Amino acid sequence: MSEVKEANFIVGIFGESESQNNLIGQTLGSPGTRSDIQFYNRLDIKRNQVFCALTPIEYPEKIKPFLQTLAMTNIHILVIDLNYDLTAITGEILVGMDLHHQLYQTHSLVVITGINEKNEWKLANTVKKINLILNTSSLRGTETFIVRSKEDLELLKDKISDFNDIVLIAQDSSIKYSKIVIDHVFPVKGIGTVILGIVNKGEIHAGQMLELTGNESVGKKVIIRSIQKHDRNFKEAFIGDRVGIALKGNISPSEINRDHILATQGILKPTKEFKAQVFLNKYYTPKEGKLIPGLGVQYYAIVDLKISPFKFTEGKEISPGESGTMTMKFDKNIYSDGTPITGIITELNRFNNKLRIVGYYTQILN
Repeated sequence: MSEVKEANFIVGIFGESESQNNLIGQTLGSPGTRSDIQFYNRLDIKRNQVFCALTPIEYPEKIKPFLQTLAMTNIHILVIDLNYDLTAITGEILVGMDLHHQLYQTHSLVVITGINEKNEWKLANTVKKINLILNTSSLRGTETFIVRSKEDLELLKDKISDFNDIVLIAQDSSIKYSKIVIDHVFPVKGIGTVILGIVNKGEIHAGQMLELTGNESVGKKVIIRSIQKHDRNFKEAFIGDRVGIALKGNISPSEINRDHILATQGILKPTKEFKAQVFLNKYYTPKEGKLIPGLGVQYYAIVDLKISPFKFTEGKEISPGESGTMTMKFDKNIYSDGTPITGIITELNRFNNKLRIVGYYTQILN
């Protein structure tokens, strides 16, 4: 098949109503891979566009799939079912969207659904409340889209397509290496190990040798046997493509999970400790009232899709809404291409109506 660069829309769908999240997902694509995250996929040949939508189905009980969905997507949709009141879940979603927008320049949209004769009276006040919240964050100016009919759902797809003019994924021409973040892996009879993932940097080619990194041992060399996009075979894939990759090499599905990354050999180097500029979210209050290094309190940082436990070991205390320099010491290896590592800091406890997102960090290079 001829190699084409299609416009890719990688959309995260977040909201308290699973049925409404599913409604928006199926507007964008057909249900696909499902685990703790539900994928929806559609190829629109006429538009030369690909929609890949994700929603974390185990959220809010578990925060990990929510954070991984945020990390994999570059358009974030908050779905508000008018049959629900705004709750702590909505607040946590907005905090996550806000921090990702600050760190990665993601794009956001608020969609209000579930409107009927009995709750129509709530609509104007709900829009007002959401805008007041958005205006206190980096998401100010985010559009609110009202869904009342099937026609509105089609218009929503057009609205998402409009983001194409804003550059969905930062295509840095200086990046000359390949990188794929992995979301699923499984065996296929007669083919071997197949991974599903998103091309995060550069481009990939059939026959290319890559390195599987992410654990404590030396990286493992594998070869791309074949590449598929939406059940079509390709020789190449580009940044933003969600791909299925058949791997050639002594590697089994049991050796691969979301902690792992496929990348050009020798690019990603392990580290377990670094200094970082740490921002403590103003809505999060630690038990001690501040972030205090050296207490042995364990937090978690997301690096790509890997959730890594760490502790703050050195630095000055940080109060909510403020930032400062701290040393972060990780239990296991995390991997970097030499540019500053950035990500979200979180707790991993189950949801109990309290914010679990602590803040974010950016590595300080020596």
